[in-house]
Amino acid sequence: MLDAIPIVDIRSSTSAVDDRAVATLLNAALSQFGFCYISGHTIATEVTQNLQNSAHEFHLLPIAKKKRLKINPYHRGYIESETSQTITSSIESATQPNRSESFMMMREIPPSDPRFGTQLFGPNQWPDTLIPELKKHCIAYAEAMEKLSLELVQRLSVALGLSPNTLLDLFNDPTYFLRLIQYPLLDPNDSPAPFGSAPHTDHGFMTLVLQDDTGGLEVLNSNGRWMPVRPIPNTLVLNVADMLSIISNGRWKSTPHRVILGPEPRQSTAFFFDPDFDAQINPLVEVRDSDNRWNPIRYGDYILERFGQNYQYRRK
Repeated sequence: MLDAIPIVDIRSSTSAVDDRAVATLLNAALSQFGFCYISGHTIATEVTQNLQNSAHEFHLLPIAKKKRLKINPYHRGYIESETSQTITSSIESATQPNRSESFMMMREIPPSDPRFGTQLFGPNQWPDTLIPELKKHCIAYAEAMEKLSLELVQRLSVALGLSPNTLLDLFNDPTYFLRLIQYPLLDPNDSPAPFGSAPHTDHGFMTLVLQDDTGGLEVLNSNGRWMPVRPIPNTLVLNVADMLSIISNGRWKSTPHRVILGPEPRQSTAFFFDPDFDAQINPLVEVRDSDNRWNPIRYGDYILERFGQNYQYRRK
């Protein structure tokens, strides 16, 4: 069946990370779609609701106040609508910038860190006087999601037929991005209709998306048809990104997806969970075949190259 993304109940509170039944479901879903819904996680409703409420407050701020937090060289802060464009899409050429705005944060980096001030290692930007709770709620959500992501890394390793710890060496100091996204309603006078996010694949290891109840996310299935990823309460949407596809030697595809605009605004919370910045990415020896189609990739080089093409602030 190619028109329904599967739901995988990971039963976090009762199921060990090497649970073969969960691994079988994950492998089946990701082999067919590169996407699945995750239920049975232990992220507290209070944590998600607090973040969504603070994100909503942020998006209601006047544009002039949001622009005080304009995205900095470390990819942290406010990304104005129509300042990103999916240049690196392998699906189709994006003729217009993405019609969405967002607030981006990453792991807090202290100035004492020797990497501080280089590449993506810099300060987050917070609207402390405008929405003092946003920082606390973002950090609480990111910490909970990092814990869940490391659990999923182990479950995904088992789904590839390996031991739970096989992939953990790539995540000694994992990279993550928390992006609070606001998509506007569709203007019927726009022609051609713009995308909230043009067709693309994600660059890192995996993405976990918390949707509101609006809808608009779509996935390209193996028949070449766009299918909706409808919001389901108490689930997260997991998708395979480029690094995980390479690690699996293409067993799990980094599936193209897009966001279309509709009659209502849409709010989405995307948590991009990626390897250590200096991690070397190859197909795992255990899943590699004679047709090894990838050269080794340093994750940090790959993500910086993609950001350099897709974001206006990095092309100046």
